[in-house]
Amino acid sequence: MNGGAACVIFDARGRVLLIEENYGRRRWGLPGGQLEDGEVPHDAAMRETREETGLDVELDHVIGLYGLENGFFAYAFAARVVRGEPAVPPTGEIAAVEWCDPRHLPQPRSNILHYAVSDAVAGARGVVRANLPRIS
Repeated sequence: MNGGAACVIFDARGRVLLIEENYGRRRWGLPGGQLEDGEVPHDAAMRETREETGLDVELDHVIGLYGLENGFFAYAFAARVVRGEPAVPPTGEIAAVEWCDPRHLPQPRSNILHYAVSDAVAGARGVVRANLPRIS
């Protein structure tokens, strides 16, 4: 499957939780990743967030479904922490886990981060965006 899922998590100060990849272009992104065979998007979002940040989260709603011009698509879910403290996992896949101001997102950034955070800040629910240009 050519799709993914991610969580948008805000803290009490309005900062969004981001991860920095420790591979490839070392982009900043939302906790998330590709769907595994037979996996539904909401399960993938929670699994990937746990793997990349150590957090257990509860999903609130779908912010949106984002389809890139290359055929990749990703779901973004609004989520809240139910257990744990954000930390870099020992796998070596993630270089950093940080709370960031959504008005000043670091570069380079993943496509889903680029498109979904502004919708989340605006309170969007269930948006569908297709044929989005890749920014990274």
